[in-house]
Amino acid sequence: MSDVARLAGVNRVTASVALRGARAGTHVSEATRQRILEAARQLGYTPNAIALALRRQRTDIIGYYTGTVYPNTHDPFTADVINGIQRGCEKYRQDLLMYGGFERRSLDEIYAALSSGKIDGLVTHQLPINPLVERLVESHLPVITLADAVPGIPSVVVDDASGGRLMADFLVARGHRCVMYYAAPFTLTSLTRRRIAFIDRAAAHGMTVHVAQGDDWEGHLGAAERALLLSGADTRPTAVVCWFDIYAYAVLDDCQAMGLRVPEDIAVVGFDGVVGRIRPARYLTTIRAPWADVAERALDLLMKIIDGEEVAAETVFPVQLIIGDTA
Repeated sequence: MSDVARLAGVNRVTASVALRGARAGTHVSEATRQRILEAARQLGYTPNAIALALRRQRTDIIGYYTGTVYPNTHDPFTADVINGIQRGCEKYRQDLLMYGGFERRSLDEIYAALSSGKIDGLVTHQLPINPLVERLVESHLPVITLADAVPGIPSVVVDDASGGRLMADFLVARGHRCVMYYAAPFTLTSLTRRRIAFIDRAAAHGMTVHVAQGDDWEGHLGAAERALLLSGADTRPTAVVCWFDIYAYAVLDDCQAMGLRVPEDIAVVGFDGVVGRIRPARYLTTIRAPWADVAERALDLLMKIIDGEEVAAETVFPVQLIIGDTA
């Protein structure tokens, strides 16, 4: 450090401030900073990250934990979220640590790993009923959630209720009077908000809604749902409204297997906006949610929390109806 300062013609403190990537307000001009960086490059000097972390009480590392499984970049939602977090980390010169699923680990072990001091803050996506949530609320670790609002932790979400209403209005305008709403067996805030908003708006339009529920994340129709769609009754649904796009693509496969044409015999719609990325041949009618932007905003707010600032309990992004070829 002393050699770098000497070569750059500044004192050691100024060189230290410039080399540790301090933010605005440290009164080191850009010209001086560049001169110091050039001196460091010539001398092959790299600041010791561990020493910097100890001195600043900051690691400049942000954690991301899905709360369920390993981050799967083949999943469009996860890929968008990671993309947004990475954009935010680049903006603030933070490194990103992605945690795995912590399989076969106890709650205490998971909490210890997340709060060990390795990260400055955590972006996470949690089920509200996960007992880890209560531990995170009580901890000193700066935390923000995305996609699903969690009590006690600031959240960045999309307007799920608006999306549900948009889809109900669209289907009514297309002449549908009886539909199936296909949900999932999970206690997700987003799922609940989408379902309630859709059903309430559909009821206001006089639409009949059969509520069905999948068994897992895959979303293929069960025997009862298949029988309902194949029935010749006047109350047979003419559209399947899926709570998210993965379910919609599974239903498209099921309809093909049952000999039902989409959208001629039945319409299929989703929510999330991964249109064309899972099944390019089908352009899904869906509600587009800007997940990369949501994740980047979550990082913005997390940095404020780390700096001791207050942020809103919930930040909401608008959604958009995308009309594809499935409805």
